Amino acid sequence: MRKNKKVPPKFKPIAAKVLLFIILVCFYLLVVNKWFIKGSFYSEYGADYLAYWSAGKIADQYGYTEIYNLDKLETEQVQALESLGIPLETEDSSFSILPVAYFSVFVVPFQILSKMDLVRGYWLWTVLNFILMTGYLLYFLRSVFPEKDLFQKGLLLIVPILFSYTVISNFAIGQVEVLLVICAGEFIRNALNKKPFISGLWLGGMLIKPQVLILILPIILIMRNWKVFKGFLVTSAVLLGASFILSGFEGTKALINLWTVYSEGLSTGHPEAMINWRMVGLNLNQIFNIRLGWVITTVGIALTALALYFLVRRTPPLGSAAWVMTMLGIFSATLAITWHAHHHMGMVLIPFLLYASLKKLIPDNVFASWWLVTNIVWILVVITNGLVNIYLGLDISEYIDFAVAFSGFAVNLFLLLVMVKTKKSMISK
Repeated sequence: MRKNKKVPPKFKPIAAKVLLFIILVCFYLLVVNKWFIKGSFYSEYGADYLAYWSAGKIADQYGYTEIYNLDKLETEQVQALESLGIPLETEDSSFSILPVAYFSVFVVPFQILSKMDLVRGYWLWTVLNFILMTGYLLYFLRSVFPEKDLFQKGLLLIVPILFSYTVISNFAIGQVEVLLVICAGEFIRNALNKKPFISGLWLGGMLIKPQVLILILPIILIMRNWKVFKGFLVTSAVLLGASFILSGFEGTKALINLWTVYSEGLSTGHPEAMINWRMVGLNLNQIFNIRLGWVITTVGIALTALALYFLVRRTPPLGSAAWVMTMLGIFSATLAITWHAHHHMGMVLIPFLLYASLKKLIPDNVFASWWLVTNIVWILVVITNGLVNIYLGLDISEYIDFAVAFSGFAVNLFLLLVMVKTKKSMISK
């Protein structure tokens, strides 16, 4: 008799993911050492927090009308950094003003934080945001998935979420996207509970980043989710009214002017590192010294809009699984199309991805791609840059942002296409 040959055990996908996650954690420990232990404030971490802190300082000293005054912002930021002994002018770089292009009501917490030391305030802000985000995701899981097994699976998903490049970049620079996570989560949760008006109230909280609303608002009207839109209008009226009271006519006018500066390419906007079609065109033009990039951007936006059409042409019931998938696709498309979208804005997708993954509406690999792909690209380009610098004496760091940004951009487009396919299969059943 022929002896059966022993078949070597297969390397299970879960084992591969665990191994990759361990490697990722080790890499982030090195990054933490470089950024936060050996690094310095502003150059390695906390740049956006500096902008918010200085706006809070100005609000406290001069009133909210002045928080968009670029001269006052520059004065506060320069004084704060010089007090930390940070050189602002070198042979390679110079200081750029860090503006705050938000409605003034969102600056109120930073007026309180501005009474603290700049660096201590950053750490307090970061720790509070980490606790708030973790706590909210636990609440979201417990509320939407009360079943013990699903809740436990959700706990396992929170860990890679917190170690995703999207989330880490948010905490590193001191951004405000935790509010987007909460608003997106409550937008879903109340829709699932058949409370469309309250769902819309939370959607209005996303006005902290108004560019994330450019697609969802008209589509909600097309879907005739009237109560959701009414809730949005209520929150909008409260936030805009409060902001107008704080800033007045002059402050509101200054904010509009600041948005205009952003659209013209304020340096701190750093569009080369965004995750949208604008980034693609800009980098292609710069790398190859051509203007064809804008043609590719225009065609890309048109194709994204076409995919969005296929996604929304059939209106699913509010709060249904198909509705949640549609919302996920809409926000993925938004990140690709909108004029200002950095990696950290992708945090708006987290509650949608949690729901879709735990409900088995998308394959596990789709969720894994969201938190894993950009991390892998980032690690590879950082290592490559180091090796090229050591052995060839070349610095290719300017291409790191493009590679990392393009990976996030590609993942969002991939999510949109998956949502189109998933929704089609859900409706055809």
